[in-house]
Amino acid sequence: MRLGIEPVVTLHHYTHPLWFWLDGGWENPDSVAAFRRYAATVADALGPGVRLWVTLNEPIVFLLGGYLGGLIPPGLRRFAGAARALEHLLRAHAEAAAAVRERIPDARIGIAHNMLDFAPERQSSALDRRLARAGERLYNDALLEAIATGRMDWSFPGSGRARFAIPDLPATNDFIGVNYYSRVHIRFRGVPGAIGGFAYRDPAARGLTDTGWEIHPEGFDRVLRRAEAVGRPIIVTENGIATRNDAVRRDFLREHALVLRHRLSAGAPIEGYFYWSLVDNFEWLEGFRPRFGLFEVDYATFARRRRLSADLFAELGRAFTRGEVGTASGAARR
Repeated sequence: MRLGIEPVVTLHHYTHPLWFWLDGGWENPDSVAAFRRYAATVADALGPGVRLWVTLNEPIVFLLGGYLGGLIPPGLRRFAGAARALEHLLRAHAEAAAAVRERIPDARIGIAHNMLDFAPERQSSALDRRLARAGERLYNDALLEAIATGRMDWSFPGSGRARFAIPDLPATNDFIGVNYYSRVHIRFRGVPGAIGGFAYRDPAARGLTDTGWEIHPEGFDRVLRRAEAVGRPIIVTENGIATRNDAVRRDFLREHALVLRHRLSAGAPIEGYFYWSLVDNFEWLEGFRPRFGLFEVDYATFARRRRLSADLFAELGRAFTRGEVGTASGAARR
């Protein structure tokens, strides 16, 4: 605060103690009370110096990677487990929000929701179009609707459907965190156990990122519009690019800042923007290879070097503060 930096605390970003998994992880109903105790402990330790709290980072991504794709802990591939974990995660969010507010009454609390733009691989294919809509609902819309209404209806084509209600869920979200990176193209395959496939394409010839993702600022506009429909303030909690070409990173920043300007001019309740990330970092499935940072890290010495994109980011932040491209300023994250 003394340096003009607004701290934001994220309570859950995929990592867990071993005892938690040995006790059944998020499939165990006791996980809800455990998360509340954890949130209370953190709030007691940090106190009113932290105003903004993210309880869960990308819960849908966590479930897809950990409970359906088997890519991250707990490394499972079963929808029933994912459905139970989803309910317990959202109940844990509500309990954690209550625990934090008991200790910090003016805290503002939300969930960081990763969103993708979806497109059918073949525009002429009704099955591709239908599957893209299903993907959009699974990945983007189900959680947004639950935050707005307290009712979750989450389904994975060919695997199952989860339906439950948490009536107090809407009241526990003061803002929606939107994480946005790219667009995916969906193709119907019709193979048992693999109804569809997805891929990143480059139809605009901007070039794919070093993680193989499409650079698609138009999708940023579309996901922000979907989030706006919930009727909560929005904080862009992640938006960034993995590239060793810093000129490409600067173009990315400019193009996505233009999207923010357009949405703010249209009256969107966007209160802040976080670039991912301040420094080059470890990525779950990619290790240290992707370079997201505004500052380059030499992993042999851990020396840090400021990239020109850091200067551009600072300029954009000052412009937002002055109201030249919006009304809110962002800070670099991590």
